[in-house]
Amino acid sequence: MIGGTDLICPVRSDIPISDVIFRVVRRHWPRYVFQNADESGPFTPHAGPWLPRPSGREFFVYRDEESARSWEEHGAIPEILGTMLYVILPAERSLLVPVATSVTLVCGELTGETGEVVQEIQGTFRDSIESLSSCFVPFPLEAA
Repeated sequence: MIGGTDLICPVRSDIPISDVIFRVVRRHWPRYVFQNADESGPFTPHAGPWLPRPSGREFFVYRDEESARSWEEHGAIPEILGTMLYVILPAERSLLVPVATSVTLVCGELTGETGEVVQEIQGTFRDSIESLSSCFVPFPLEAA
């Protein structure tokens, strides 16, 4: 059990959601580790410029390999609550027509470095939603 805080973040369906999350995480946690939720291991440490590609809708991002191993061994203990994000991507996405959807972020606490990571992710997603209304220019329909 993870516990903590569940955040539902509105986001545009046509942006690369997991890429945005990994780019933000990489700035704050340069030694982050990735794990698909349907895998029991091994953890995938971040290496090089390439971002991970989740195999499903749900994945974990840990601050570093030590944090990942601690979560695996101890679960959600107070000492490590701020070292992991659990991400749930939207079930359906339209890449052709941008519409509002949402991504869920689950974290142990919204303070310190984890709070900064989550706030930056939320801000990026919020900006994408605010620009959604400017994507479409209404054209008047005229009779032929």
